[in-house]
Amino acid sequence: MIINRLIYVITLVSSFFFYMLYPPWISWYIFALVLFMIPIDLFISLPGMLRRSIIMLAPPVLDKNDDAAVKLVTVQQKPYPVRCLIAKLHVTGDGFSVICNLRCPPQKDGVKNLPIDTSLSGVTVFELKRLWAVSMLGLFSLPVKANAKKAVLVLPPPVKPVNTALLQQAINLRPKPGGGFSEEHDMRTYRPGEPVRNIHWKASAKLDSLIIREPLVPPPHSRLVHIMPWSSPVECDLILGRVRWISDFLIKWEMPFYVKYSDEITVAEIKYSNDMVDFLCKVLTVQDEKTQKTDRVPSRFSLVYRVDAKGYRDSLKREVEA
Repeated sequence: MIINRLIYVITLVSSFFFYMLYPPWISWYIFALVLFMIPIDLFISLPGMLRRSIIMLAPPVLDKNDDAAVKLVTVQQKPYPVRCLIAKLHVTGDGFSVICNLRCPPQKDGVKNLPIDTSLSGVTVFELKRLWAVSMLGLFSLPVKANAKKAVLVLPPPVKPVNTALLQQAINLRPKPGGGFSEEHDMRTYRPGEPVRNIHWKASAKLDSLIIREPLVPPPHSRLVHIMPWSSPVECDLILGRVRWISDFLIKWEMPFYVKYSDEITVAEIKYSNDMVDFLCKVLTVQDEKTQKTDRVPSRFSLVYRVDAKGYRDSLKREVEA
């Protein structure tokens, strides 16, 4: 845009001297035309500059060394002419911060791609700080409201940690308090004083004895996965790989759990894969926003599994191969 303004100033000065040195009428028209380019450019481009915006698209989680990019997609309400959009994007991660100035296409659904560095594990945050719409001739720029932020979690391959026997606990079902419907149930003999509506009459007729169909539910879980901080990229890969393996294992066997990072007071319940992604993005990027424990968190945990980088120098190659 600076080059466009410089060219316009040179053209304006040249047309003025041409008018002073060459008085005929054509020089006046040339000077007037160049002079009125400013309001003409503003009049033509202003509606389009006010109706442009950008949305940011980014994958929430990636595998290490994957090829991926953040997409800036131009959105417009009506096809008014605009030269381009200039976006100021802040990229922050573990130990680095970069500011990128990107030139985005002005047409609707125009896409500008910014490659994501997936060579390091962890969270990378892309935040659109400022956005300018440039006029058709490049003489004016107008700030456009932009408030987009995306966090991308890069995870290493799953690494099976040591001492996983503690995680492989069978789920012992217990009678559902108050009765009711449940997918799991147990058949037992009727006990005096129980409601008659709980009697399973078909089974009672077959066995010639009063049989109760008792609904069973799993007990409230109290497993905690405690993630310890790391001090090097190697430890980061190992710890996040172990966390990924544990999370996939417990979710696969439908065993929800709680997770905690370092000495933070934030404790989150993990039931699905997206829950773990959201938790890691939160605790690894926003360190000043602490959320208190909710009422669902147990006061004591029956199992606390500590995930750290202990023994990584001796067993890293063996565990990765496993």
